[in-house]
Amino acid sequence: MLYSAGLALFLTIIMVLVLRPFAVSIGLLDMPSGRKNHQGAIPLVGGVAIYAALAISAAVFPFWKSHHGISLIMLCLPILIIGVSDDRSDLSVRGRLLVEVCCCLAAALLFDVRLVTLGELIPGVELTLGWLSLPVTVFGMVGVMNAYNMVDGVDGLSGSLAVMTVSALALLSTGMHDDISLQLLTAAAALIGFLIFNSRFLGRSRAAIFMGDAGTMVIGFILAWYMILLSQGDEATITPVTALWLFAVPLMDTISVMIRRIRRGCSPFQADCEHLHHIFLTRGVNVNRTVLCIMGLQAACIAYAFAGLRFEIPQWVSFALFLTLFALYFMTVSVACGASSRITNLRK
Repeated sequence: MLYSAGLALFLTIIMVLVLRPFAVSIGLLDMPSGRKNHQGAIPLVGGVAIYAALAISAAVFPFWKSHHGISLIMLCLPILIIGVSDDRSDLSVRGRLLVEVCCCLAAALLFDVRLVTLGELIPGVELTLGWLSLPVTVFGMVGVMNAYNMVDGVDGLSGSLAVMTVSALALLSTGMHDDISLQLLTAAAALIGFLIFNSRFLGRSRAAIFMGDAGTMVIGFILAWYMILLSQGDEATITPVTALWLFAVPLMDTISVMIRRIRRGCSPFQADCEHLHHIFLTRGVNVNRTVLCIMGLQAACIAYAFAGLRFEIPQWVSFALFLTLFALYFMTVSVACGASSRITNLRK
């Protein structure tokens, strides 16, 4: 059934080629301005191409019928539509959040994709959520969607990080949930098809397409769906703490940025240039090396996730280590942000 991955890769490539001229005709373009220093207008069709490839795969291959796979594709559609609308017309944050919350509520209430327990975050104590299950699930899923959206700021980065997390989840689900593993491998293949046009590693001087908010929101929802699905219940293949490590870099980067914004008295959703990739670029690191450095950090976190499961490291130990890593990350990046600001001011 690995033919599905090949089909998803092929379809994504075809859809990109078909959609690029269409995006130009309807104005679905990312124009350089402010923080966006890319050259020329870039079509925002990556997310639509990935979704189309997954939707066709779900219609063709029977393994998508397992574990509400078809339902996932259906719930991604309104997210895609609001994302495309935002890419074209810059919708309000409230409008996007409303759609995100509704889709996350549907996932929890209709398809039981719900956080019931956070695991043993305190030695000897299983933290079950009870009546808090629904709000924590919605908050967590919306958080993952927006964290993934915020990390999308340099050619090839968001797609590469997503491929790493999706592939890790596919490996971890193999054996106990083979259908889910195939679904995830199909998603990874579609993402690779997108990276052919978005990454600079294949000799491109710049990205030919961007994922857009439509893509980042859909991929974020897919990641949240599977991390919850695989970490809950009697047939869980990962722990909730494992999910933190699998999604570590986007999560730490987003929380750090939002904390700094709040401390300045700004909205946590106000755009700025303090993400990890901005710091590398300000220091003169080129795009490919920036992506490789961040991928290296993410790879180390994923390696720990596998090691934690393989060697049965207590969940509370892994959680304490994650908090320690986040504290170190926050302090290091905060100092680097201050230094980067001074470098920028000197250049001016």
